Amino acid sequence: MDVDAPLAEGVQDGPATGAAAPTLGAVAHGVSWKLLTVAVGQGSWYASLFVLALLVAPRDFGVTAVASVVVSFTLLILEAGTSGSLIIARELEPVAVRRALIRTSVAGIVATLAFIALAGPIADEFTGGLDVGVLRVIAATVGLAAISIVPNALLSKHLRFKSISKITITSATIASVVAVVAAALGAGVWALAVRLVVNQLLLTALTVAAARDLMPRPAPGSARGPKLAGSTAFLLIAGAGVVAWSFDNLTVGAFTNPTQLGLYSLGFSLAYAPLTLVSWSVGQVLLPAIAAAQDEEAARRQTLKAVRMMALILLPLLPVAIALAPGTIPAVLGRKWDGMVVPFQILVIVGIGQGIVNTLGEALAGAGVTSANMRARIDVVWASATIVAIVVGVNVAGIRGAAAAHLVTFSGVALAYGWRGGRGIGLSMTMLSRALRGVAGCVAIQASVTAAVAVGLHLAGAGSLVAGVAGAAAGAVALIGSLRIGARPLLDEGRGVMLATLRRRAA
Repeated sequence: MDVDAPLAEGVQDGPATGAAAPTLGAVAHGVSWKLLTVAVGQGSWYASLFVLALLVAPRDFGVTAVASVVVSFTLLILEAGTSGSLIIARELEPVAVRRALIRTSVAGIVATLAFIALAGPIADEFTGGLDVGVLRVIAATVGLAAISIVPNALLSKHLRFKSISKITITSATIASVVAVVAAALGAGVWALAVRLVVNQLLLTALTVAAARDLMPRPAPGSARGPKLAGSTAFLLIAGAGVVAWSFDNLTVGAFTNPTQLGLYSLGFSLAYAPLTLVSWSVGQVLLPAIAAAQDEEAARRQTLKAVRMMALILLPLLPVAIALAPGTIPAVLGRKWDGMVVPFQILVIVGIGQGIVNTLGEALAGAGVTSANMRARIDVVWASATIVAIVVGVNVAGIRGAAAAHLVTFSGVALAYGWRGGRGIGLSMTMLSRALRGVAGCVAIQASVTAAVAVGLHLAGAGSLVAGVAGAAAGAVALIGSLRIGARPLLDEGRGVMLATLRRRAA
């Protein structure tokens, strides 16, 4: 795996302790590499997920969902906000960085051993006492991921997104191929476990190698160095995400069964793909870019443009996903996944909404410790409300109720981000509304046409697949027409970002 020269990524030569303020071209260059990761690396990851859904039972997805919750929670404790505090730090003390590396690595190994020891009780509680060996194998991902926490943060801080993209694409592609081959040979749930372990093993090894020149070396006799600022806020932000987006699996599993959990977890993964693939990828560029911005006005401009572009990318996917789900999911995955359709349709609204809102959240986190603390308070309230709502929802309406609970609490966090959170970088609700109304209006036209065509064909006797495809196609035509007529500045802005990226590549 090649390691980028520092100047190629728009930072100072050598293992600098700070990161220069990025230009628009550098940010666009970083975003382009993250989107390439989505198209190739994560594309292969999700393609393998579809293939595995054909070869593996829904119950097995439920088993790995339980393991993933334990892994996510454990890594949250181990990471303790380290990545975010490293990224937003203006200067990095070499001793503090090395201390963070040692702490996370040693703690990861200890946590892996603890997970292995507790695999039996976890299996008894959530999988009927089966699959203990699978849980113990997946436990290895904890120690591997912990070792990569600090190196990955350093790559992000110095905008080495070319290296990160190469690493992600390589790891995801190899792990996906290995898992599909294993499933085809009849490995069952072990194919899902192998997929997770191989991916994390490659991610860790390649990330450590790529970041070796960024690891600062303390001078002989240097002091311990100050504690990294903002770690508590980033710990709370990450913790809120784990609670809201992972502990819901445990809640669903506790009140239903592994099969229902498998349906829910796969539906959640697919519905939240716009957030995890696109928004998080752009957010990983936006966070260090905002942190390195020289003034509040520059941060505000970058945030508004990022929110507007994210809405332009993600919102048009919503009518398409809802229209295609009833016919496509059974046709592609089989009738055993029918129960996933309605939860997916509800959750995809939240996934796309979170993708847009997350862009504002990353800007808040990158604007400094005060803004990060504000985001942390909002996220903690949202996560707590989400778990309470899911307990109520799953008892009232099963996995459909759990999905509806996410929709209710997302509405609250979106308002809180816009009304309260935006103040951290000088944004008002009026400014955000003005930035989004052009996209929202065009997508409203698209949604109306999609619904009219799909429902009309369904009432006329057409199958769900035919009605959905026709509705999505008609809506796409309406969207393109409305964008060309009423939102040309948005298209011009998007074209400008693309040109900046191409110029950066040419240079």
